[in-house]
Amino acid sequence: MKNKSKSRNEKRWYRGLLKSLKSKEKFSKAKERFSNFLELPQEVMSKVTKITAIENESILIEGYKNIIDYYDDYIKIKANNMDILIDGKNLDIKEITDTDLVIEGKIYSLNYQN
Repeated sequence: MKNKSKSRNEKRWYRGLLKSLKSKEKFSKAKERFSNFLELPQEVMSKVTKITAIENESILIEGYKNIIDYYDDYIKIKANNMDILIDGKNLDIKEITDTDLVIEGKIYSLNYQN
């Protein structure tokens, strides 16, 4: 008797898991169709961090979470799935929004950490 009830519980758990995965898949597809309809870039709708460097003078970071350290020669930023380390001289945050950040100055290096 105990084996049958255990087997039934496992099947219920498995069905619940499958139902949850299908719901997430439907939501993901709906979100993708919505962003395509509005012609939004991928990084706007997902949790992707996009980094654009213009020579060694400017960096645009789209999809950051917060600023960890901020000094004249070193900036550490927490992004969605990594930390971004910027070394340079006269570094300054020129623009900042909830999701975007523009850093200017003489940039020596740009590194990533998980």
